Amino acid sequence: MPGANVKKNYSSMARYAVPATHLIFALALSFLGMGPHFVLAQPIVLEDCATPYVDPQDGNNQATSQNRDTLVYTQFFDTEMQAYRYWIDVNAFGGQQVDRVKVQAILPDNSTKDINTLTFGACATCTEGFALSLNDSLAVSGVATVAEMELWLEALGQPPFALTGNLQTLSGVGRLSGVAPFCAIGLRVEYSVYSDPNNASTEFATYIHCPEPVSDCQFEPVAIADCVVGQIQLGAEIPEGCFQPGFQVSWANEEGDTVALSPDATLPLQGQEGWYYFTAADECCLLQDSFLLDNPQFAEAGEDLVRCADTPLLLAGEGGQGHFWTLPGGGAGDSLLIIPVLEAADSGQYILHAFNEQGCEDTDTLQLDILTPPSPIVEQTEGCLGDTIFLLTENAADYESIQWFSPQEAPLPFAFLPGFQAFQAGTYRVEATDSEGCVAKTGLEVMANALPEPELFLEETCDTAYAFFSPEAYRYSWPEGDGLVLATATGGVFPITVTDSLGCTLAWEVAVPEPNGPEVQLLIDQPYCPGDKGALEIVLHSEERQAIFSIDGGETYTLADRFRNLDYGPYEVVIRDALDCVQRFEIDIIPPDTLGVALNYAPITVRPTTPVSLVATTVGAVARYQWVPGEIDTGGPAVSFIANRNMDIRVIVEDERGCRASAALPLTVVVGEVYAPSAFSPDGNGINDRFTLYSDNGSGELMAYLRVFDRWGGLIFEAEGVPLSDERYGWDGTRNGEPLNTGTYTYQALVQYPNGFVRELAGLVHLSR
Repeated sequence: MPGANVKKNYSSMARYAVPATHLIFALALSFLGMGPHFVLAQPIVLEDCATPYVDPQDGNNQATSQNRDTLVYTQFFDTEMQAYRYWIDVNAFGGQQVDRVKVQAILPDNSTKDINTLTFGACATCTEGFALSLNDSLAVSGVATVAEMELWLEALGQPPFALTGNLQTLSGVGRLSGVAPFCAIGLRVEYSVYSDPNNASTEFATYIHCPEPVSDCQFEPVAIADCVVGQIQLGAEIPEGCFQPGFQVSWANEEGDTVALSPDATLPLQGQEGWYYFTAADECCLLQDSFLLDNPQFAEAGEDLVRCADTPLLLAGEGGQGHFWTLPGGGAGDSLLIIPVLEAADSGQYILHAFNEQGCEDTDTLQLDILTPPSPIVEQTEGCLGDTIFLLTENAADYESIQWFSPQEAPLPFAFLPGFQAFQAGTYRVEATDSEGCVAKTGLEVMANALPEPELFLEETCDTAYAFFSPEAYRYSWPEGDGLVLATATGGVFPITVTDSLGCTLAWEVAVPEPNGPEVQLLIDQPYCPGDKGALEIVLHSEERQAIFSIDGGETYTLADRFRNLDYGPYEVVIRDALDCVQRFEIDIIPPDTLGVALNYAPITVRPTTPVSLVATTVGAVARYQWVPGEIDTGGPAVSFIANRNMDIRVIVEDERGCRASAALPLTVVVGEVYAPSAFSPDGNGINDRFTLYSDNGSGELMAYLRVFDRWGGLIFEAEGVPLSDERYGWDGTRNGEPLNTGTYTYQALVQYPNGFVRELAGLVHLSR
């Protein structure tokens, strides 16, 4: 305790004594303006604590007068909301005059509150012998010896008495001790001391121990409007030992009604929004706080809209952090609602649902009206190629303007097509705009009577070729005849005139082959990639003339015209039809070039962030490389990457023909084990003095946090972003620097790895002292 070892010897214990009769007479003379006067002088300021003051009142003594002096010590505390303990030692030297000492708390409004008093001298309330006033209650009095005084001080946990000199009788000796209210901003000690300038002996001494903080009384009430559950949560965690016993706590609303008489309370949110006031008070301290709780409107759907049908619409609500729309038909839409083409059925109310950061919902409504113009009624005039085709709109009077577009979406300068040609046929589009500016669209398939489109079918025997014409509705003619069939023994190119039912004609040249056995087409499918087989398909010109087929020069025949899984090499193909006409062909099935790839590695198992390099071994003319997964793809034969997760690595090679080959290799990423000790002993011997987690640190792991809790769930220790296996960052078994007792505590930890993997650990650890 500051000042506890300061000692000073005083010259005398005597005080100035005035007989009672003389005192009464002196008072009477003073009222008559005669005799001695007790002069009240200006207070004497005691500036420092931990300093002995001996007869500080002598500075105010006049030449011969007797005085009652006021001594004042004032100290303002360094920290607010702290309970400070004080000790005031007094030696009044056993005189008959009354000396008084009182301790006052300086409250936040700079007013004072008496919190302790002692009176010395000859009066009904004056103490006898050594007295200890503890929190304004006389705990000890009448102590006659220093040894007994010291025993009492030790038993009550008090520091030693600082005024050690002249304690022979302990008359007029005492201490004022206690704890100032936590809301006090300072301490004031006031002495009323009698002084006689004619007395040369020591009359009064005091020692003020410097106040010390004993309790942290900081706390903040909270009031939360939880719109998710529809409740108001009121709470205040009031530290123990700060308020005086019997203190009162209350919550009130803005109407002044008390809604709770306890630190914690829960109220319904609906209809209870507004101001809430917290009050906690005892005889000295009054703490108040206020909170505005509401459920604000923040959804903004925007102004009502009027839009034309067949136009796009984008609705994007504002306010809050998340949104969705409820549609007129009852469906739901995303925060950004896009309607590509508006229809009449889209009219109605659109409700925006918005959510703030607490997850609370607010809504706003937007009215959408759709204007739908009448649909254009369109047609075209009949005509042939080369005629003018008119594009007609029967209800043109319903529109302010009409615009036609070609099949290529080019606007037409007029609503007619002069000299219409076949290439101009197609779907023409019209946009008709009404008086409201809304556009109605429709299409019209425009065509003229085009030239006939005949079809040709050729067939031949061993000595005659036939050309069959269709459709039968057309008329076909050539210089030597007309009809639906042209027959020739020599083949050649024949000019055919085709006339349709409207009289349109087409000049058509038909090439008829010279008869030469069955006409066929050979479709050879050569092997494309290594391992493929060849194939042959024989296509007859005329399916009506049946044929048999051979690929071994006529040794064997078959009705099948498709041959698959042909090995490499030459084949002689023979086709013989029902007229015994024969065609022979020579073909070759050609082997393709070789292609292959391999990853000549054993399966890979590594730790996170391990560099990995691979090279593919290939055979053949590789044109392209691809590595899977795509994040490691280099497009070349080698790849290097940092392993952070499990992978099924695959390399795919491709040559210029598009043939592919592939190879695979598994890669597994493993992380090291994490160990948490079950006990530790913070005894300072350098072994197991702190609790932390351990690993081999081979995976780049880091503790995101390590937390330790007592058995009531109170947080004792927390470290964030610290390495494993390093006791310097572990828990040393203290709370706020104070060692904790032997016991079992709960820990929680989160370990993070560079590849994003996390591991949560929790358990018990025993602290042993």
